Amino acid sequence: MKIGWLFLTLAGLGAAVTGLIGMVPAAQAQIYVIESTAPAIKVGVQLASADTVVIPAGASIRAVLPSGKTQTVKGPYTGSVADLSKGQEVNDGVVSWLKALMQTGGATEATPGATRSAQLPIARAPPHFSWSTVPTSIDGKVCVERGANLALARTPVPVAQRVAVVDAENAARGEAEWPVNANEVPWPSAVAVRSGGSYYLLVEGRQRRNVRLELMDKLPADDDLLAELQKRGCRYQFEAFVKERLATAKK
Repeated sequence: MKIGWLFLTLAGLGAAVTGLIGMVPAAQAQIYVIESTAPAIKVGVQLASADTVVIPAGASIRAVLPSGKTQTVKGPYTGSVADLSKGQEVNDGVVSWLKALMQTGGATEATPGATRSAQLPIARAPPHFSWSTVPTSIDGKVCVERGANLALARTPVPVAQRVAVVDAENAARGEAEWPVNANEVPWPSAVAVRSGGSYYLLVEGRQRRNVRLELMDKLPADDDLLAELQKRGCRYQFEAFVKERLATAKK
């Protein structure tokens, strides 16, 4: 009796686990709308696999798919989110970053039946995505194009301000200064730009920051941009790319 009971229990557990595994792709088959000219689909919404997407003729949406790729869908089109994401493996990294971003920022309105969105926090400066701009207000990785003329960016303030860049490996140091109301200044020539290089950014009146540069020999195609940024750990630019599109839609 005990052996029979144990067999049934293990069989039941196995069936339950199999059922849960089968449910994971469906639960994660979501898309995130970052551009839209379709009246019924607002920018910033998250649509689940069971939601129906209706795009009239002449309209379109651009969405981040579960694979991490972005895709433009033009009308006329009617289909489920599951149809758009069919056969794709879920990129857990991209999905995780998007979910975290949407929890603190997104559209103020949502498509009925897909109300998983929130309002973007008010930023001190408009979001700006770039392959050549290094922010001086963050710690972390920044992906830049190899050979590009880099610029150091600050939050706009109506005063002149100096910044020092120090190579963490060899202590090479260079300085630059933002004029009044200027947001960017060229990367100091005295400090070489190295792939994987770690740099301390010292801005007057601000805490020290540490950025690591990821040099890109070839920039990714637009549809692969978010997946590539996530893979390389360049979260600031990932969020800037998404926020820039959400902010543009609100104008």
